[in-house]
Amino acid sequence: MSHLSAPPPVCETPPTCHPAQLGPFGTLRLLRRLALWQRRARSRARLARLGAEALDDIGLSEADRRAECGLWFWQGKDR
Repeated sequence: MSHLSAPPPVCETPPTCHPAQLGPFGTLRLLRRLALWQRRARSRARLARLGAEALDDIGLSEADRRAECGLWFWQGKDR
């Protein structure tokens, strides 16, 4: 009879989402949320500067632009 121990359990969570990496305050989750908010703020600022011809090129109306630019950086499309 062998006295070898069983191999350690395999973690099924991807390494980037492992709970130990989140820290006690969900640091990784917080950083991802801040990055999302920054992307939204930048893209809405760029959208606000587009002219009528550029809006036509991307298929947006002036009303669409006003609606998107009227959202706060933390608000997504689902509002």
